[in-house]
Amino acid sequence: MPSALPDQSKLDQLLLLADDLPVMVWVTQPDATCVFLNQRWYDYTGQNAAEALGLGWLTAVHPDDAKMSGDIFLTANQAQQPFALDYRLRAADGSYRWMKDTGRPRFNDRGTFLGFFGTVTDIHELKITQQRLQMAIESTELGTWDLNPVTGELIWSNQCKALFGLPPQASVSYPLFLQGVHPDDRQRTDAVVQAALQGHQEGFYSIEYRTIGLTDGQLRWVRAQGQAYFDQQGVATRFVGMVVDITHHKLTSELLEQRVAQQTHQLQVANHELQRSNESLQQFAFIASHDLQEPLRKIQQFGNLLKTRQADLTEESLLYLDRMQSGASRMSTLIKDLLDFSRLSTQQEASKPVSLQTVVEGVLTTLEFQMDELSAQIRVGLLPTVVGDASQLNQLFQNLLSNALKFRRPGQQPLIDIKAGLLAVEKLPSGVKPGRSSIAYHQIAVIDDGIGFDEKHADRIFQVFQRLHGKSEYAGTGIGLAICEKVVANHGGAITATSQPGQGATFTIYLPA
Repeated sequence: MPSALPDQSKLDQLLLLADDLPVMVWVTQPDATCVFLNQRWYDYTGQNAAEALGLGWLTAVHPDDAKMSGDIFLTANQAQQPFALDYRLRAADGSYRWMKDTGRPRFNDRGTFLGFFGTVTDIHELKITQQRLQMAIESTELGTWDLNPVTGELIWSNQCKALFGLPPQASVSYPLFLQGVHPDDRQRTDAVVQAALQGHQEGFYSIEYRTIGLTDGQLRWVRAQGQAYFDQQGVATRFVGMVVDITHHKLTSELLEQRVAQQTHQLQVANHELQRSNESLQQFAFIASHDLQEPLRKIQQFGNLLKTRQADLTEESLLYLDRMQSGASRMSTLIKDLLDFSRLSTQQEASKPVSLQTVVEGVLTTLEFQMDELSAQIRVGLLPTVVGDASQLNQLFQNLLSNALKFRRPGQQPLIDIKAGLLAVEKLPSGVKPGRSSIAYHQIAVIDDGIGFDEKHADRIFQVFQRLHGKSEYAGTGIGLAICEKVVANHGGAITATSQPGQGATFTIYLPA
């Protein structure tokens, strides 16, 4: 048993690799539901996984930004195209900060869309600076100019002269104007001016270019707009307009582009790390299903050999052998359950229509011997067809029904009912938060008459290794219901449990219709 501990620790570390990244990291499925957020998200927002996964992360976005953010994200998901958006995100203390959310689609080797991978970066100071700069630009006095194309006379305001590095008393002309434009922008700017003077776009002129201060040598970015006016013969007689300094705006944009480039690099690094994590998880799965099981099988085999070939074993020795073999058996079951749990994230099949009626019939066939032994009665109503992974849904119902048979009342034949119905989204119980939005949900209830449990433990029972009864009372690893919760989450749904001690339990599943 000790030899398995390093591997479990290694698995936990691999699953937490994303927590060491300097940004918030998220991963979604093809249906746009979020299935992973690193610890930095939870630390910042104060949300827990149940609140944030699926589409719950939108509840932490500022109400004024939430609809826009959701629309952009869902549109990008449908188009399977990268996206970037800015929104205000609520911190755990209730304050809001500006964030840039950038996402890129993921595809497998066959080109199948797997969902998105993205990062959320704090740009609050940059955003506030940008807003202040914009206000400053809007309140700044505009430079104005007035050109007579017939005479060549050109009049500039003092502010316009300042943008070209000229003193107020300087004389100006069109050749001087072109001289003040950056050499790389000069030909393009002249072409736009000439096009406006020839009546293109009804004489409207709009362009951004750089100026080189004619006396101070300073580089500035400016935006210029103007309008040419024509006589009856179509000759331009006047060309007037304005120019405004947009240097700060351009620098801010360049800084944002640098941030985006940095985020893209971080995204690539994070994606590489996640790929390595998945490869390591696959290696763990191989080890768990082969190498780790082999010594446990040897323990069982040699224990049986000792029992059959050593006739002089004492009762105490036989007791130790039984305990050793029992421990090996429990460890083998634990490794199998951990493997099943890890595969829910790494080996999910493509979603397709799945008949729950067929799934449950298959599970009843698997459990037929156990049901006959207990004289159990399982009544199955009409069940729907859902879109999902048949293998995972089989795990879900096999675990729920096995639990119901296991936690029966002593001396009583188990009675289990499986019922289904359709609920409009507004009819969902207040505490149910499915991972995927839908106008309606299938409600499937598994109702037993077993020993039940105290409802104060209702949330805990879906956590890994959580048990409400001792190992000596009921066998198991405490992973079965965690697998159920994971399967339901993978299908964009929710699962709840209600019960009273001695009065049975009801597990209710909500899946998007």
